[in-house]
Amino acid sequence: MLIQPFLTDLDTRAAIKGSRDPLGVQSIWSRFGRQVVGNLTTVSNSVRDFSVLLLGYHFLERVADEGGTEHDVATFLKWEQLAAYARAHVNKEKGFRGNDRVWARIQNQSHVRIGGTSACQILGNQKIYGLWGLYSVPAKASGLLDGDPPRLTPPARQIVEQIYLPVLAEFGLRDGRAIVDRLRSTECVIDLRERSKDEPVLTAVGRILARLRVRERDLYREHLLYGGPNDANSARGTAGLQRIFADLLSETAQGREWRVSPGSVRDLARRARRHGSMGESLAARLERIRTCEMLIAPAVALFEYALQCDGQSTVKIANGVRQHWGNTQRQTIDLDATESLEREMRTSTSDVESGARWVRLAHAFRDGRYEEALQVVLEQNAMVMKARSGAAPWAVVSDEKLCVRFRDEQSSDLPAADELAEYWRHAYFIESLRQVALTLRG
Repeated sequence: MLIQPFLTDLDTRAAIKGSRDPLGVQSIWSRFGRQVVGNLTTVSNSVRDFSVLLLGYHFLERVADEGGTEHDVATFLKWEQLAAYARAHVNKEKGFRGNDRVWARIQNQSHVRIGGTSACQILGNQKIYGLWGLYSVPAKASGLLDGDPPRLTPPARQIVEQIYLPVLAEFGLRDGRAIVDRLRSTECVIDLRERSKDEPVLTAVGRILARLRVRERDLYREHLLYGGPNDANSARGTAGLQRIFADLLSETAQGREWRVSPGSVRDLARRARRHGSMGESLAARLERIRTCEMLIAPAVALFEYALQCDGQSTVKIANGVRQHWGNTQRQTIDLDATESLEREMRTSTSDVESGARWVRLAHAFRDGRYEEALQVVLEQNAMVMKARSGAAPWAVVSDEKLCVRFRDEQSSDLPAADELAEYWRHAYFIESLRQVALTLRG
């Protein structure tokens, strides 16, 4: 089956804030991942966080319509803070964004403040690392937000107005007027004590976020799990393949030890083939992801290892890798499959040689030529850094010795030889889709 390759610039939905990505692999794995998961990111994996997002856009729109003096983002951040306090104080929930600060405050204080100042924020930079920064774009891709400025789409508005707002009414909050009034203030105090004026607000918000209702599951299944209306478009989505993939991932719920690995992806591909021609297409894309990861995962491991070898000769470094890995990659690297991906493995449109460079690395790995493999990953790093405004490479060879100029905070040992067959490092958005699938499965 022929699959036409395509190149795009780095998918901003894949970007992880603070990620240095010295070999430029993020653009590669995100490109392959977008062929099977069109809407989610590596961090937008919480269905309930999407609920908070939709309610936030509902309230910021109402505040703006009533002449609020602050920008949308300021209103949203206050709502996110209010929702977080309800999740912790009422639902005793943990693990949401801002969890640490919220729990520390409610355990030590009977009153908390919501507002835009750093003292009120629940994250170091709530705009970037909170739901506004991390969930708005995938919500657009899922057909839940649209327009500029973004606003709820009709399906999202329906779920807010027909399911969430009636819950507020059950607690005497009518259409949420009490929440709107609090969000209109530049800053306000929330009283956490029982029988306070804020108790109905916190309890109602907590009740909304406590469990998923049947109609919610239906909406989120179509928009988050299956990719929404945009997914049918091959230029913007997966041409319907995400629906099959999501259902396959949902079937892994019983596997307590299930994880993304070359073996599990191959098994998903095998099961995908039972779903006719579209399943065959999905299987082909999953096999391509597997082929890609079998190369770039050990490449990143090799580069990280090399950065710990400052001052050593390249021969010594290569011998150390050879003693560790031996000829294991003769069984893990499929040269024909890798060569077929050469064009799609280009790091960027500006570095047209990068695809061939990755193929060279595959040959070096498979043949156990680790000094050449080291040279290739160093060359790849140099080209990636040069493309980033002419930055210097992290390491260079001088007098046949490695000179490390920069080393990331993270360092790791090489995986063992017997781990390479199942070695996996990159997301491809698979686990995010699986988490959504398991949540909606209930």
